[in-house]
Amino acid sequence: MYEQKVAIDIVKESFGDDVTKVFEFLVQRGKSSYKVINQSLSGKGGLTIKRIKQCLLVLIQHNLVTYEEFLLPLTKEEVEQLVPGEPLPSDSVYEAIIVNAIHRLRFPKFINYIKHSKGDEAAYILEELIDHGRLPMDLLIKQASQIQRVETFEDQDEITKRFEDTFTKLIMDQFIMRAPRPRPISDQETSNALSKEAKKISGNGGGGGANQKKDSDPFALPSVGFSSNGPLSSVDENDNDSESLEILTGKSSSSTPPLPKKGTAKKNSAKTKLTTTTTSTTTTTSSIGRKRKSRDILEEDDEEPDLLVIEENVEINVNDHNAANKNSTTTTTTSKTGQHTLKKSKLDSKHTDQSSSSRQQQNVMDQQRIVDESRVLWTINYEQFIIEFKLKACYDFVTEKNNQQSGLLFNAMVKLCKRSIRSNQDSLTSCVYGENILEEYNKDLDSSKRMDKLQIEKYLSIMQASRPSMVTKMVSKSKQSSSSELGAYQVNVGNIIGIIKQKMVESIIKQKFGDNGLRVFKLLLIKNLLEPKQIAELAMIPPNECKALLFNMMQKNIIRLQEIPRSSDHFANRTFYLFFVDLPTIIATFTEDIFKAIYNTRERLKSEMEPHKDALEKLSQLDEDEITEDQAKIYKKTDRITQTLLTVILNLDNDLLHLYSF
Repeated sequence: MYEQKVAIDIVKESFGDDVTKVFEFLVQRGKSSYKVINQSLSGKGGLTIKRIKQCLLVLIQHNLVTYEEFLLPLTKEEVEQLVPGEPLPSDSVYEAIIVNAIHRLRFPKFINYIKHSKGDEAAYILEELIDHGRLPMDLLIKQASQIQRVETFEDQDEITKRFEDTFTKLIMDQFIMRAPRPRPISDQETSNALSKEAKKISGNGGGGGANQKKDSDPFALPSVGFSSNGPLSSVDENDNDSESLEILTGKSSSSTPPLPKKGTAKKNSAKTKLTTTTTSTTTTTSSIGRKRKSRDILEEDDEEPDLLVIEENVEINVNDHNAANKNSTTTTTTSKTGQHTLKKSKLDSKHTDQSSSSRQQQNVMDQQRIVDESRVLWTINYEQFIIEFKLKACYDFVTEKNNQQSGLLFNAMVKLCKRSIRSNQDSLTSCVYGENILEEYNKDLDSSKRMDKLQIEKYLSIMQASRPSMVTKMVSKSKQSSSSELGAYQVNVGNIIGIIKQKMVESIIKQKFGDNGLRVFKLLLIKNLLEPKQIAELAMIPPNECKALLFNMMQKNIIRLQEIPRSSDHFANRTFYLFFVDLPTIIATFTEDIFKAIYNTRERLKSEMEPHKDALEKLSQLDEDEITEDQAKIYKKTDRITQTLLTVILNLDNDLLHLYSF
């Protein structure tokens, strides 16, 4: 309940009332088509059909709403009237993403983390994506580099090159990804009618499988290389800006989700498939493309047919005893030579035409590839930031429980298997070999602080024997462990996060119910089911006080009661009353309490700022010399209140990260 309220309040603070009405409708109603949204909101609160469409575009632009496109069912007559190769009529269903709205609370943490780990250039890129939601690659780098140029007055080419490298690193580290482009959910009965003809029209599809794989990979690097003049320099800069602005405003057909018109459904623009493969860096991609192109031309030259060609000026050797037939032989050879020369000229002209047409096709494909890449929108991958915060919490736990060396060893193992870790998944990671762990651990350390095989094996055994086990060693019979002297290991991130959540719950229970309440809670976690008398004896609490505490905790949904009757009448004297703890339910309850606290704190901030709203607006327009003492006091008071309440919200969000996002 309060989760939805907080999400709606965040959207209202960022985008205003009209966008909030559309978002709130999708939160409360769930998945809805554009027709349903239009019928429910049109005319209410001054919302027009055009305004509703604009609000949807804004929400999609900032990753607060997603949509699924599906093909409309057609009759046989409608199928016959369709033109082969054109997209089929479709409609879309929209759904609000509450989690992404909650993530907007963490934008300061995202920027602070990326600034300390990746540098200022990465922070500028992230700020641009936070402001605009989704941006094309060239426009993103251009705007971020302009900020750096204003601050440092460096050469534009050097700044752009630095930002290009930073942009590539952010993609490879999965902090930035391609914005999802939902494909139409195809109706088998409708699509089969035009499948053969569509293949004929779209048919130059040798690399279709690789392109589909690339389109489905959100972390595929751009296929267009960068140059010294900036990204996508072969495209006109003004054209790029205009196209990008069209994408941002929703006027471009390629980025606008399908919205049905009256009586008919809007057709999606045909999506051109990319025919290049993804490489590790954008610079090597362009060079490989040029080499591949020249190699193709050379191969075409080598494919010339093997013909015997005799020129007219070539001497013809004839034996002396055939001198009588010299004239006839010369005539015959000359005629054959003319025929071969004619064939050669025709083949040369044909080969030249093919080479020129292939060059033209390649140029057209390159230009189309550049245009397609300029239309790709990039956005923030929130999940990767949550994973980084999750691993940081695990590192702190391991360091606190064992020592600094164990924490560094945990980080070394995580670096080797980070791709197998998900933000909200408790499964084991992929296997890592002991030799690789040792190499990764000693890579950046001094010779005095490095470990040998014996030391690292002892540390790994200690981490495995701890409760909960931080790592798991693979069985010796497995192929992974048998191929390594130190064995193969898996990191138990799920176990560590489970203990971290339990510690967070225990700290909250201690604040609410004191030491006795915490003792009862931990006792029930260990023993599962206990009677009130047993709890009082084991927790060393007086029976009367223990009963009052148990019923108070049961009223707050911290513990639960299980009745086990010995007779069918459920008489109290013949019934066992056992108390137990349901940890997932407690975590859900505390999460809702944290959302409630965040919502109330935000409301308190609004109520504190409302009386001084007009005064603060006037102060923002005045110079420092024109501000009076009373106005300065008002400014200091409001600033102190704002900083205090914002700090409270950030601290509550830290607890929310542990219980809700991990």
